[in-house]
Amino acid sequence: MMINESMMMNTMSGNQEDGKWTRNLFNKALRNPSITRIVALLSSNSNLLKSLDSASRQRHDANRHYLGLRTVAISQIRGSETRTRDFDSSFHPLNERTFYRWSSVAQAHQQGISLPPVELIKVGEIYFVRDGHHRISVARAFGEQFIEAEVTEW
Repeated sequence: MMINESMMMNTMSGNQEDGKWTRNLFNKALRNPSITRIVALLSSNSNLLKSLDSASRQRHDANRHYLGLRTVAISQIRGSETRTRDFDSSFHPLNERTFYRWSSVAQAHQQGISLPPVELIKVGEIYFVRDGHHRISVARAFGEQFIEAEVTEW
């Protein structure tokens, strides 16, 4: 089942206990990038999501093909087609503006509601997110290591 507008509104106006645990989980995910940033600065590594635009410049449109539904290790997802400023390379949210969507996905996940597979683009051995940033972030916050994805290879 996909998250719809009414589910999102229920999340935002749901009981206070639901709101507290999702806020706590989100805050924990939001704080983690600060630690990751410090480690990245000390080790001269970037914790930013890679941009698909820069990775795909050498690829040709004729080389694109659909691989189908796959189970993908979240650790192999390192970039984004569009949302490089909303999540870090570990898919921790980088700002508060993602909270309501993130919270609704977290509550659906907690309730066992089936969410659609994320959409990924595979370039070499790295995956880039086309759709599903919040689902990946929430799955990671829940300690999951794999996620179902519709994959297209470039």
